[in-house]
Amino acid sequence: MKTTIKSMAIIPARYASTRFPGKPLVDICGKTLLCRVWEAACTARLLDAVIIATDDSRIADECEKIGAKCIMTPSELPSGSDRVNFAYEHSNYTADLIINLQGDEPLITGELLDTLIGGMLSSKVPVGTFIKPITDQNELFDTSCVKVVKSQRGRAMYFSRSTIPFVRGAKTENWLDNCIFYKHIGIYAYTPEALAKFVSFPPTLLEKSESLEQLRLLEHDIPIECFETNINLIGVDTLEDHRKVVDYFSAGANK
Repeated sequence: MKTTIKSMAIIPARYASTRFPGKPLVDICGKTLLCRVWEAACTARLLDAVIIATDDSRIADECEKIGAKCIMTPSELPSGSDRVNFAYEHSNYTADLIINLQGDEPLITGELLDTLIGGMLSSKVPVGTFIKPITDQNELFDTSCVKVVKSQRGRAMYFSRSTIPFVRGAKTENWLDNCIFYKHIGIYAYTPEALAKFVSFPPTLLEKSESLEQLRLLEHDIPIECFETNINLIGVDTLEDHRKVVDYFSAGANK
């Protein structure tokens, strides 16, 4: 087994977000959202490179301003995973591991990325991701919170926007007392081979039904290792999310 892994993070960033146009360039206490994510990734000790993949010149300009390496991708690519794969194939890097780091996770830490890389080093699985125990009743039944069930060896069995597993014989308000539920955190580690396979497959039936592209991997029998964390992240998908992260960084600056 290899004792070291050459790894890189690629941050897909689109300006034309449906729910939050211009999201990567929104200000968070004096820095753009994209800058916050990129700076955090650059603190990871086990990453050899951090690249931003975008199809928009405004984001490319921001990359030049902050000193980040940027690769332009075609605008017609259907997903962030496709942008990550395109950027890797058009980079000058050869990596054993590629981290798909969403550009809307400003609370990400280099330490967490190192944990993912370290976990993949000891795992023989080609794809890895994070999960977090659910402790909040509202989150448990929120369809925007993606749930995952895993096997005893820690591999994902299924992802859903529905609450899984179903606890038979218990009132829904007591489900957290009767079972362990996990939230999926959408940060992925891929071998280059697994990522290339993933984007080569057309969207699958379950993927389209749940609107969860990771189901494409499971439907093609590509295993996903789940690494548990208790770190709270706030992905910025809405104006309300933006307010929350501004409050978070404002509180940190005032300590």
